[in-house]
Amino acid sequence: VVLPKQKDEKEKIRFGLFTIKNLGTDIAQAIIDEREESGKFSSFSNFLSRITHKNLNKKSLESLVKSGALDAFGERGVLLGNTEEALLYNREQSKGPTQQNSLFGALGGGTNTLSELTLKQSEPANKSDKLSWEKELLGLYVSGHPLDEHREKLEKREMTIARIKSLAAELVVVAAGIVEEVKPVVTKKGDQMAFVKIADFSGMIEVVIFPKVFIEFKNILVKEKCIAIKGRTSERNGEKSIIAEKIKIL
Repeated sequence: VVLPKQKDEKEKIRFGLFTIKNLGTDIAQAIIDEREESGKFSSFSNFLSRITHKNLNKKSLESLVKSGALDAFGERGVLLGNTEEALLYNREQSKGPTQQNSLFGALGGGTNTLSELTLKQSEPANKSDKLSWEKELLGLYVSGHPLDEHREKLEKREMTIARIKSLAAELVVVAAGIVEEVKPVVTKKGDQMAFVKIADFSGMIEVVIFPKVFIEFKNILVKEKCIAIKGRTSERNGEKSIIAEKIKIL
């Protein structure tokens, strides 16, 4: 995977193919071996015609597209919308010499090369989708961050999560960040509450949402949603947390 570093197209962030979730080491190794043996892939069609491994299937191809590994060949949403056609094209090439009745046809008499795959129009992926896919498949955001649109406002705040974690207990604070995890819990009385982890550009902190607050705000306690939480600091076993009182969407 080679993705441009944010705000600088010349710098790159590199990830090994083995780190992509749902890809599989066999197909990843096949891609690496083919690239090392015959050079870089020149297009999406070129990639599909050269990788004939049996494990290039819908799951592995979608993982490559969603992670950004194939960004050089097309927009992620468009490539994703052409997955079925791409796999059919790949299977045609995997058969060997192209037959006259091939769905894609040959580029001329006697050649074994399929014509270029023409991608149908498809809805481009939005920024939120791309970031969600990167987080799911690579374990972190690469092409940006869900908090980018709030960056200027957050960087002006003195009360960052890192600062909150250095404060004493029982202080009223307002923390803003992205929801990293929501863990619902049922109390002994049968009420629902939750432990939520939120993060900003400085760090992460756990937020305790007791039943009364949870009932009022549970609809916005969604993973990857950007929120602000007002509450008071708490400390248990040396770990700081926030007891939530009010929550709103950024």
